Amino acid sequence: MSSPYGYGGPPQGAPQGRPLGPPPGVLPPPQAGPWPPQQGQYPQGPPQGTPYPGQQYPGQQYPGQQFQPYYGGPGQFNGFQPPRKRGGALRLVLVSFIFLTFIGVSVAVIAAILGSDSSTETTAEPKVTGPSIVPTPTTTPEKGTAEDFLLNADVYRTGPLPAQNCPAANLGSGSLASQKVYYQRLFKCLNDAWRPIFKELGEEKPDPGLVVFDTPVQTPCGNFAPLSGRVLAFYCYGNQVMYTDVKQMNRAFGPQQDLAYLMTIAHEYGHHVQGVTGLFYARAVYVQDHPEQKLESSRRNELQASCFAGVFSKAVAKSYPLTNRLQEFKEQSSNSFGESADTPEDERTHGLATSQGFWIQNGFNVGENKACDTFAVSADLVK
Repeated sequence: MSSPYGYGGPPQGAPQGRPLGPPPGVLPPPQAGPWPPQQGQYPQGPPQGTPYPGQQYPGQQYPGQQFQPYYGGPGQFNGFQPPRKRGGALRLVLVSFIFLTFIGVSVAVIAAILGSDSSTETTAEPKVTGPSIVPTPTTTPEKGTAEDFLLNADVYRTGPLPAQNCPAANLGSGSLASQKVYYQRLFKCLNDAWRPIFKELGEEKPDPGLVVFDTPVQTPCGNFAPLSGRVLAFYCYGNQVMYTDVKQMNRAFGPQQDLAYLMTIAHEYGHHVQGVTGLFYARAVYVQDHPEQKLESSRRNELQASCFAGVFSKAVAKSYPLTNRLQEFKEQSSNSFGESADTPEDERTHGLATSQGFWIQNGFNVGENKACDTFAVSADLVK
């Protein structure tokens, strides 16, 4: 039985008798927009006001502990094993969020279809006119808590990604064969760029997988058919594989909007970064202790993945190249992804299109992972 979102039924081995609910990563369908888009209102740095809310997570020492997936055999869920001792109460606390997140997927979706520019000249230090902030935590949570991990994760201290020689492949007609070539080249660059960061953190995990599909696929996160629902691409934590719908990408952007392809796949890779570095697990604990923060925390999570995509974009800017397409990069990042102002606040899981643009551009401009501590900024920057 398919869900209202066009997904297939529950994955093999999923617990019975529990409501599945909507996948937390689904964004609104495409919305019409002019090209060039109207000038967006970009936040001008972190405003003064209340810092990131939330109480400490009492008594739970996060570092070094990994969480048992609610289903899935050994080797799944990033290959982590559960700690030897785990209280029954904590398991009950975690089950709901972990289950919903595991069956769900983080999905890249579009809000407008934009134009393209084909200029290829380069400059020394490309930068878009836009945000360039380094978030700094304004609270001091108890050491070892989930909140402490989210605010002060080691990944924020790893600096820039190494520059990559990554000229974009021609998308041609947008066919399966053409998209495969494009994604495979880009995916290699993503792995080469992030692998040294993981090694620096002591997390030498296998590279994630990549599936480019134009026929139905079965995954630990559910069954997906081309053009179903609003899914463009998604990352499945259950098997550390990224999936991209060829037909949906072609219908949404056509073969000319290559920057949308770049940002889509780099955003989904950002979720892999969150899994490898432990940010995914820390957020699971934090949200269970602060259920009132579920939506805002989801936006912080998604905007962080977009910021990581911006950091990666900087690493390939000279070779891709992006440097004479920065206005297109800015406009597309702020208009192609995220929710519209008409989206009810209680449904905003990924952030407004302008928020997406802010964090993609911030990652690009700062060019280092310290730009991406979205859990440290005020709520005004994660609307």
